Amino acid sequence: MHYATTPAAPAPVSLTSARRAEAAFARLHGADAALLLPSNVTATTAVLLALSNPGGHIVVSDQTCDPLRAALTAELTGSRRTVTFVDCTEPDAVVAAVRPATQVVYTPSLSDPLMRLAPLGELATYAQMNDLLLVVDNTALSPAEVRPLESGAVVVIEDASPCLDEWGDVSAAFVTGAGRHLAPVREQAARFGGQVDPWAAHLLERSLSTLGLRLAARRHHAERVADALRGHRAVRTVHRPTFDEAPWALETHDGFGGLLAFEVAPDVRDLGAVLDACAADDAATGSTLALPALTTHAHLSERVRQEAGISRQLVRVSVGTQDPGPLIRGLLRALDTAAGPRPPSGGERC
Repeated sequence: MHYATTPAAPAPVSLTSARRAEAAFARLHGADAALLLPSNVTATTAVLLALSNPGGHIVVSDQTCDPLRAALTAELTGSRRTVTFVDCTEPDAVVAAVRPATQVVYTPSLSDPLMRLAPLGELATYAQMNDLLLVVDNTALSPAEVRPLESGAVVVIEDASPCLDEWGDVSAAFVTGAGRHLAPVREQAARFGGQVDPWAAHLLERSLSTLGLRLAARRHHAERVADALRGHRAVRTVHRPTFDEAPWALETHDGFGGLLAFEVAPDVRDLGAVLDACAADDAATGSTLALPALTTHAHLSERVRQEAGISRQLVRVSVGTQDPGPLIRGLLRALDTAAGPRPPSGGERC
């Protein structure tokens, strides 16, 4: 595995906690330095403003969802930048969107909730050949799965949730990359105010020491859940990358994290019951299920959601470090109930 581990520091919590957390995160990415900022919105907005100029153009992944998408649109256009949203998992779409004024390409390494991989090496090569800066949001994978700086990205952004923070109770984000890029990011971030509480920074620093172990478990558990869902009659599609589908990722990725999504067949109407059945199982604690059409994408019209590939039948799953057996059993039981009785086989009479 190519990630490093950072032992928890025994020093007392103080104002230097943020500096220690930044140093630990930078080491995980093999970077010069890192910044710890109050939120992913603050971090991403500050990065894109710092790496572009008024009059510049930025290509942004169309898988970016609110509140980040709305904040980027308002802040960047208000600062005299123009933004084009495209499918950054398709290099041809990025090439077609680039203009003479383009300065930055911003994409997640793995989109959420559709779990589409961005070909970071191909995007970075194109960016370098055309004097562009590639910025990668690596939240869904973390440095335990891929280190985008090694593929040619200049800056990496990661929200503390769902990977970095072991318990999911810290609101913060990291930015890492070459020092020459982080200095203007720090200046931009200061405009938005706020800082990460020292205790929260200490919790993050401590969590980073177990990142590799936790992500290895979550990866394995997510694969088990995906395999179980692929064979169910009520499941139409499972959204989770594989090395068979993306063999190029063997050179850059250790795995695909603890996230997946699945689409239930259209005739299954009561998805709330599927979520409730799993939430009722205490043994499934550590994993969460959500309906993006009712949460992250609820503000969009039905037409826009459909264009983005977010159907009302889509369920997003974040798999925890605990044994996924109870979660799998709860999901299959709930899906069996939601799908109704099995149709008679060919040799049976109605």
